[in-house]
Amino acid sequence: YRDTSQDVFGAGQWRRCSSELPLVAEFNIRRGEKASFVAALRKAALSPGLTLLLVHLGEVIALNFTLFTEGEYLEIQIAVESIRESVSNLQKLARPDSTVERNTVHWVCQEVPALCDAVAEGCRKARYLLLKGALLPGMNFEINQDRGTVLTFLEKLGFTALLIQSLDEAERLYRTAATPFDLKSSLGHLRSFLEQLHLQACAAAQKRFGGSLPSKWGEALRYLRDNAVLSKQEELFAAQFYTLMSDTGVHPLIAEREYARLMRNMSIEYGLLVLTKLDKSGLM
Repeated sequence: YRDTSQDVFGAGQWRRCSSELPLVAEFNIRRGEKASFVAALRKAALSPGLTLLLVHLGEVIALNFTLFTEGEYLEIQIAVESIRESVSNLQKLARPDSTVERNTVHWVCQEVPALCDAVAEGCRKARYLLLKGALLPGMNFEINQDRGTVLTFLEKLGFTALLIQSLDEAERLYRTAATPFDLKSSLGHLRSFLEQLHLQACAAAQKRFGGSLPSKWGEALRYLRDNAVLSKQEELFAAQFYTLMSDTGVHPLIAEREYARLMRNMSIEYGLLVLTKLDKSGLM
């Protein structure tokens, strides 16, 4: 960070400072490195740069609360509570000799606790809104629970973060869709999710069964069928489902909500079936 004012008495006040840290943090969050961000937040040293980051984080949550999951919001709350507690430790240290440093410590200790409280309250409200959205009329509570199970399986079985992000982005677009074009984008992410789910499953299965590693959707289905990971009927269902999703969501210019709901729900339930089979077989 740097002070943007020559006012010694205001040194360290967030309104008188600038920092690239908030933008770096948001860049990593939007790239899917949310776990790394939360881990770094817990260990962050107190400074005006951190103060500015907390201001920015509060704005990110307020403007785009679907960016994080309920579990991630709980982790952020724990992180900011830890930051708040560290303020008292900073106050116990010997006073710096420099007037600028003393005033910087003063403003950090005065501003950080209130900002931590604001971020924690923003997390609480965001979790409420996510739960409210899950319980809205027209939303199937059981399917929402199954979606959570799918995410848990993906993390447990070692699938890539990008695959999880693809499913999260499909859900975000479905929930917040303002136009049919948003729904079309949601279906595009669901289609990519199905493709990568099978291709990454093949990468794990190849370690046991050998053979050439599939690189395309059709090859992946055949490989999983040939090695009895999928039954013949499951292979046929997956192929027809993928074709239907392509015809209704990828090729047309827009997608209707009824199709988006059907594809979303079926993707979750079929994904749960595949992940459960992989977990029981010990391939992942």
